[in-house]
Amino acid sequence: MKIQTPWIWLVVVLTICLTALFYVSQKPQVAVYSQYVKSLCDYQFADASLMRSMERVRSGYEVDSAVVLAQMMTLREVALSFEGGVQKLKQTGFSVPPAAMVSNFKSSVLAKVSCLQRYLSERSAWFSELERVYRLAEMHSSEVDLPLLRKLDSAKAGYAVMPESDNLPLPLAKRLEVLFQKNLDLYDAWRQFNNDKTLSASDELLHFFQMENVKEISLSTKVPLAFYFLSLVLLLATFFFIFKSNRD
Repeated sequence: MKIQTPWIWLVVVLTICLTALFYVSQKPQVAVYSQYVKSLCDYQFADASLMRSMERVRSGYEVDSAVVLAQMMTLREVALSFEGGVQKLKQTGFSVPPAAMVSNFKSSVLAKVSCLQRYLSERSAWFSELERVYRLAEMHSSEVDLPLLRKLDSAKAGYAVMPESDNLPLPLAKRLEVLFQKNLDLYDAWRQFNNDKTLSASDELLHFFQMENVKEISLSTKVPLAFYFLSLVLLLATFFFIFKSNRD
């Protein structure tokens, strides 16, 4: 019996292809990408929860500062660990988002957390000063008009106001000027982090991992079909060899 060399190579190639398909089917890309999608969705939920807490801080509601700080630290840890996780992912052969995209996410989150920490501290101090100004205004109630009190309430709610403090006792006028100017500074600070920068950065990463997840799901559905097809070809080739050997 003599089997021609090309047919032997056909069996070898088919065997290699089947082995490669089996290896690909065992790689956990779908699970890994799904985990990153879940992590980014959890981050966005935590970010939204933190901003709700900060809105209460801005409006003067009683908020546990320790809880708010813990929420900030959660976002910070996500930003710091995410970059390292992507690097490990790259080293193991997975597709990863561009380094600039990951760096932008990290820097935007860290910058936001830094602004939030300063705002929390300064806004709390501002409300303490506001209480002292209210007490001082009560001592001069005959000289403090209703429009000024309304503007104080607007500043307490976080709006940018700068009323005139003329015709007021000098100590009260100076404290009001400082108080309203600090409120304007805090209003500008609020606008710096109350935006969609971190959300946009996380959305870009989320879109990347979602697309990779879709690709892997699509590939995983095609691998069994290719596996069955090559197995059938290999089986037919084997029967052909047996048939040809019997004829020879």
